[in-house]
Amino acid sequence: MKNNGHIISKLFRNSVISIILAAIATMVGIVIDGIVIGRFLGPDSMAAYGLVTPVINLATAFSGILATGAQIICAQYLGAGDSQKARRAFSMCMVITVIISAIMMAVFLIFRDGISVMLGARGNSAHLLQPTSDYILGIVFSFPPVLFLFEFNSLMRLDGDANRVIAAVVVMTVLDIAGDLVNVLVVHGGMLGMGLTTSMSYFAALVIMLLHFTKKDIIFKFSLKGLKLKDLGDIVLTGSSSAVGSASSMLRNAVLNQIMVATVASSTAVGALGVVNTVFNFTSSTMLGVAMTTAMIAGMILGEQDRTAAESLVRVTVKTTLFVGGILTALLLIFAESIAGAFGSADGAAMVGMAAKGLRIYALSVILYGINVAFINYTQGMRRMVISDVFCFLVNFPFIVLPALALFGAMDADAVWWSFLIGEFVNFLCIVVLAAVKKHGFPFRMKDFLFLKEPFGVAEENVLDFSVSTAQEVIPASESVAAFCEQKGASEKECMMLSLFVEELSNNIIQFGFSDGKKHSIDIRVIKLEDGWTLRMRDNCRKFDPTEWIKLHNSEDRTKNMGIRMVCGMAKSVKYLSTLELNNLTITI
Repeated sequence: MKNNGHIISKLFRNSVISIILAAIATMVGIVIDGIVIGRFLGPDSMAAYGLVTPVINLATAFSGILATGAQIICAQYLGAGDSQKARRAFSMCMVITVIISAIMMAVFLIFRDGISVMLGARGNSAHLLQPTSDYILGIVFSFPPVLFLFEFNSLMRLDGDANRVIAAVVVMTVLDIAGDLVNVLVVHGGMLGMGLTTSMSYFAALVIMLLHFTKKDIIFKFSLKGLKLKDLGDIVLTGSSSAVGSASSMLRNAVLNQIMVATVASSTAVGALGVVNTVFNFTSSTMLGVAMTTAMIAGMILGEQDRTAAESLVRVTVKTTLFVGGILTALLLIFAESIAGAFGSADGAAMVGMAAKGLRIYALSVILYGINVAFINYTQGMRRMVISDVFCFLVNFPFIVLPALALFGAMDADAVWWSFLIGEFVNFLCIVVLAAVKKHGFPFRMKDFLFLKEPFGVAEENVLDFSVSTAQEVIPASESVAAFCEQKGASEKECMMLSLFVEELSNNIIQFGFSDGKKHSIDIRVIKLEDGWTLRMRDNCRKFDPTEWIKLHNSEDRTKNMGIRMVCGMAKSVKYLSTLELNNLTITI
């Protein structure tokens, strides 16, 4: 018997769909901002919008540190079955978010004119100073909700409330679009109004997400009791790749903006780069949805120390990346002119033409970007931080900026478009080379790209890992457990207990959990430790806590659910945890 990988694959598909939908809804609002600005406020306003991109990247840099770091740390704790530590890390993340968002708001409010000049509103582009400063003034109020929304987007999925995330983002998008149209058609608030509209829509989404924490049956509950600076250190260290990525992206966009400013038609070129960056943010967020799912599940697998699940995760990540990336590439190649044209006005034909060319060239890099960002997020989730940080910096700054600078003299603005493709291709080659060095041969299997930090879990020969999907498989599964335990020197009592536990619990899950007509599976792991045995069972049925059931029904008919009563009575410990809409049961004897 072997693990069929169905639970990890289904978990990934379900999670990635909700994350991508949330990412798309979020980015639709940002894209609409760009479209409304380009069509109603003109090329100069679109150029100012492009100049502010590094500011948005800076906000996501901080939110990326906290959101990704907290997600992975909490997922790792939950994978290890320690919900108390996960709750403590969550609380620390909330405290530091309030502090950072307040500092960011103060800095950008006070120094927005100077920051606008630093971003490129000077020299030939000095006329962009006022709209750039106005947009910063409006959008700066979105910093607190942006930080919280990124964090809640990750943590609420671990808490089994993904639908609320989607609802909040949809409301935010609708309000942003409506507000943009009111601003340009009724209020005539210019770039300041565009920024304020975005900020208000983010606050509305935050209110919806905060309602999650009024529920009783949740993992993450805020408390100032027992906070530890170690948790903050772990969050920052683990989220460092997101910070490196956002910060280096900010620097990259600043350099590319300067290259565009140096062209003859500076406003046209900067505006075209703003269009490409907006579309890049949309497509990259979609691909990042795949990568974020990978990081979240990788953190859980790290806590479980499950090598088989890691291989299943890498396999489904690659398949999903190729599928989603292929669709995005085709759409960009086919509809480049239409997409670019949506951002242009009657006097912006030159910008539209330049942007359409840039989109077609950029489209060729989408799949490579997806693979690269998935690799970075996977190694981040496995807490291989040196690998993750180095690759994140390389692909976001030198691998793109250096080709752009080298080609600029010969190709002008086209050098920027080609630099994205060159950078992603070079980074992908580096990943393959690293895997080859690690393997001492060409990597052609998924397990060659696991990059696990050894020792990882217990030795493979001391683990029995398989799946059960039907009632007919239960007895053979129980017999396999007994044979494995006997082979590994377990006592007769230990063999009997573990095989009996597997039989009773599997039958119980199939009888009550599989009754909804959906396709389900049970992953079973029997682990031989130095001081005993551990049985881990995971299923994707409706939520059911056997330990809580025993407490609530202890005085009722003792013959009812005897399997659960027997397991809880005979085992040394029984721990239950529900996360990512999975039932996780850990039993030690």
